[in-house]
Amino acid sequence: MNDILDLPAERDLPPEAALAMRARILGSVRPPAARSPRLRIAVAATVLLAVASGAAAVVWDQPERSTGQVLAMGAGELSPTLRDAAKRCLGWNSPQRQTRQDPAERPVPVSLADLAVATERGDRALVLFMNDAGYATCDVEWAGTARESGGGATEPWPHGEWLPGPVQRLLLTSTESDGGDVSVSGRVSGRVHRLVLDHGDGHTTAARLSGGAFGLLTDDARLRAANDPELVSYDAEGTEIDRRPLFQAEDELEHCYAGPDGKRIYGKPTSGCRPAEKWRG
Repeated sequence: MNDILDLPAERDLPPEAALAMRARILGSVRPPAARSPRLRIAVAATVLLAVASGAAAVVWDQPERSTGQVLAMGAGELSPTLRDAAKRCLGWNSPQRQTRQDPAERPVPVSLADLAVATERGDRALVLFMNDAGYATCDVEWAGTARESGGGATEPWPHGEWLPGPVQRLLLTSTESDGGDVSVSGRVSGRVHRLVLDHGDGHTTAARLSGGAFGLLTDDARLRAANDPELVSYDAEGTEIDRRPLFQAEDELEHCYAGPDGKRIYGKPTSGCRPAEKWRG
């Protein structure tokens, strides 16, 4: 077996970065396989877009494969390439396919009507579908072409509408083992009116928020895990309310979070848990 494409030891890489890097390497040297690479980050166990409730805004008058960022917040606003990415994500995360791949998993049935946020930049796209049962989200590269690659995740909500503080990440992929460019999706509580990625080197990237969800794509960011990039949340007055490491898993959060009954539902089993926050979707 040729091991040229094997990545360094797992302990040296963020798990999601290793999967994303391998998928992109494979996608660049051969046509995508019938089964797409699966880039999954579980909500409750590891590292992290949503329902738009009738939101209607779109900025995609650029030509296809433009270097500018394209944003859609509903199925009727999709550019041709975003529509291809959304359809591919639905196919990858269909209950029938997920059950065949891992009968132990509980896939969430979603449709194009559940699309919350879709964003693309150049050849990369990020889409998220959410409903009351759970979510499905995908990172897709070169959607609708022979070079198409990527993967996604689907999961029922582990604790319903309760979040580990103001922000919950659902999918995080990166182009390099220690950063590069990232695609991030998740949901936010009602307190969050602005969310940015602080690169840790003096640069930032703003996330797109819609109906309690967010999507974020960086472009030539050259992120480095060593710089401790963080997701930073702000309230309506512009006051910072939360700051957490981008590559940190939910079970490694600095604080634990408890539900309305006082029982811990997120984070390490420590005392003095902060209250979980309600999703505003």
